[in-house]
Amino acid sequence: MADALTELSDEDLVARCQEGDLAAFEEIYRRYQRPIMAYIYQITRNYEEAGCIAQDVFLKVFEKVDKFDINRRFSTWFYTIARNASIDYLQSRRRKVMVSFSSLDRQEGDNTVLSVSAAKTPVIGERLHRDEGHALLKQALAELPQIYREIIELIVFQELSYEQASEILGGVSLGTLRSRMFHALRHLRSQLGQVAGDQGENVL
Repeated sequence: MADALTELSDEDLVARCQEGDLAAFEEIYRRYQRPIMAYIYQITRNYEEAGCIAQDVFLKVFEKVDKFDINRRFSTWFYTIARNASIDYLQSRRRKVMVSFSSLDRQEGDNTVLSVSAAKTPVIGERLHRDEGHALLKQALAELPQIYREIIELIVFQELSYEQASEILGGVSLGTLRSRMFHALRHLRSQLGQVAGDQGENVL
């Protein structure tokens, strides 16, 4: 039975959950435990708190799963819940939260619209995944603005589409999102240069 569940789509699993199948929710938990935890961590930068928030998110998803429209994409809905919970946590701690691209523009004073080719993203992803555990990469990522970390996590590490990331991040336009991906990777490359010098150029 468990093997059969692994072959089902997220939406099919949700449909089973709505019929009271707890094993289907266990498969959702297995499937999303690490990705959701990683995404929350990129927002909070705190492993312990990210773990607590992730558990609350799974509980909220379990409580609301019967209301989910299975004609929608489940992962987008799930990540949106996780993002909202993470932002609420930061705001409750009165920490600086960057929830929109307009706030990023105000901080950086940069409204230049640039784009990154979608075709190049898998290549970037291969390099990042290859060096994901590298201390230099982790250090450089930690120095990026929160929303840049979110974009890289969603599109590069989680391999979500730009359309999905757009919805999770509040409906930002695809053009703006691609521009921010360009800036996020540019900032990451700059940070790698600062923490690793010439060695950092080979990481990304």
